[in-house]
Amino acid sequence: MANIYSIQRPVEYYQVDLTRKLSLSMILNLAILCSRKQGEYLKVGYQETDKWGLGWVILQYDVKILRRPVLGEELTIETKAGEWSSYFAQRGFYFKDAAGKVIIDIDSLWALIDLEKRHMVKLPLELVKPYGGNEQKRLPKMVRIPKIKDEPIDFDKPYQVRFLDIDGNRHVNNSKYLEWMVDVLPLDFLKEHEATGFSIRYENEVHYGHHVDSQVVMGDNETRHRVLNGDQTAAEAVIHWTPADKK
Repeated sequence: MANIYSIQRPVEYYQVDLTRKLSLSMILNLAILCSRKQGEYLKVGYQETDKWGLGWVILQYDVKILRRPVLGEELTIETKAGEWSSYFAQRGFYFKDAAGKVIIDIDSLWALIDLEKRHMVKLPLELVKPYGGNEQKRLPKMVRIPKIKDEPIDFDKPYQVRFLDIDGNRHVNNSKYLEWMVDVLPLDFLKEHEATGFSIRYENEVHYGHHVDSQVVMGDNETRHRVLNGDQTAAEAVIHWTPADKK
């Protein structure tokens, strides 16, 4: 059986957006914090993966949001490893309020990469077994994210990758892509809508100094996003929305 691990944290001022609610990108950062803490507790954290010359990377998040916690609210964040195969591992997260109610539910898909050669490697049993979970030949599928194809782009914004966008795995941190995706949306839209969930998939690494474009196609209740690094898709996402007064 997989080990359940939890941390308690208040929502800090630097983690909220102008609504004084936990920002979408900070949801991902807090999930990673909980995962990292569990790895350290089980003695298979980054210090151990560094010895192997490896680093965990996220391939996709599927996030359901009942509500976003507000500034100062106390949270319990729980995580446990799910099923894993030769090259991929699943992990779930629950964000709970003070009453123990789940307000954010996350599924995620992970892989290990060789930090020098930058390719995926087979999961060493020594690094995955301490988390628990069951080995499977095939893992349950993640949410299918609809691609942006040959259609008009509603908003497009360029970004240059900065030093502080890079994480310890030597590529752009996964939360930065979501920041770029949300930032391209009009301010009035963000004030008038509340996210009820999103899925984001990471396809190709982006590194320091690269120039990327954040593009979005607007829909009735969803926005479809992609981040391009030249002609290469770096990440894709779909975010589901509801009018803020109905949330």
